[in-house]
Amino acid sequence: MLNNLIYLRVSVTERFGVAWGITAADFINGVSEIPHSILLLNDDFERSNRYNSHAKFPLVVGRSQVREYILGEPGSKSNTKWINYQTEDGIDSLTDGEIADLLYLGHMGIPTYQRTPFLGKLRNQIVYVGGNNGFKRIYFLDFAEQDHILALSIKRHLREFRNSRRIFSRPLPIKDLDQVILDRLIWISRRGMILAFDLTKEIHRRFEIPVFVKKAEPEKVIWSSVEQLQAETGRVGTLTYNTMSNKWTIELDEQHEDPDLNDFV
Repeated sequence: MLNNLIYLRVSVTERFGVAWGITAADFINGVSEIPHSILLLNDDFERSNRYNSHAKFPLVVGRSQVREYILGEPGSKSNTKWINYQTEDGIDSLTDGEIADLLYLGHMGIPTYQRTPFLGKLRNQIVYVGGNNGFKRIYFLDFAEQDHILALSIKRHLREFRNSRRIFSRPLPIKDLDQVILDRLIWISRRGMILAFDLTKEIHRRFEIPVFVKKAEPEKVIWSSVEQLQAETGRVGTLTYNTMSNKWTIELDEQHEDPDLNDFV
C-alpha cells in the first residue's frame, strides 16, 4: 500500500484546502500563529476547558491548551472540528440563525449554502474540520497560510522517505521551497494533487518526487499498488530537491507550466 504521500485539493476563491498526509503537527508548525481561543464544533466537552452557555458550544482557551488540543493524543486519529474566535462577547452576540450555521458547518464540514465560514462577530481566520478517514478540510482567511503548511509537510515527508531507506543517516537539512514553486503546486492542487513520496527516485544526490493529479472526483488516497495509482491519476510533473545545491525545482508538462495569475484572485 502506498501511504507516504500528500493529497491536496484547493479552492482559492472559497479559501479552503482538502488534505490528506498533512498532519495536525504540520498545521501547528506551519501556521503563522496558533489561535488563542477556539470554539469546538464536535461537542467535544471532555477535552474542552470552558463552556459558552449562550451558544452551548464547548471552548478551548489558552494558546498552549489549543496547541495540545489540536495535536491530540499521540497515535490517535485527529477528527477535531473547530473555529477560532477573538472574544467570547462575539459568541454571546450570535443569533439563533448563526448558531444553526455553525452546527451545520460542524456536521457537514462545509458552510450553509452561499454563506461564508468567516463570521464577523467571531472575527475568525481559520475553520478546521477533521475526519476519521484522515482527510481534513481547512478554511483560511489568509490563504497564504496553506502555502506555509504545505511546504513544511513536503519537507517532513521527504525526510521520512530518506530515513526509511537508511539504517544510519545524518540529519538532512532541507531548504525552504521558493514561493514560485509553491504557487505552481497550489495551482495544480485545484484539480487534486498527489505528491507520491513512496515513488521518489534518488539519483546523484537528487530526490525526484512524482506529481500526479486525480482523474475521478471523489477524494481518494488509498492505492494498493503503483499500477492502481497510475490508472486512477495522471502524472503532470516532477518536484526535485538537489542536496548538493540545496535547491528545489519543479518540472511540469506543458499544459501545466504557466498558471494564469487570475486563477489566484
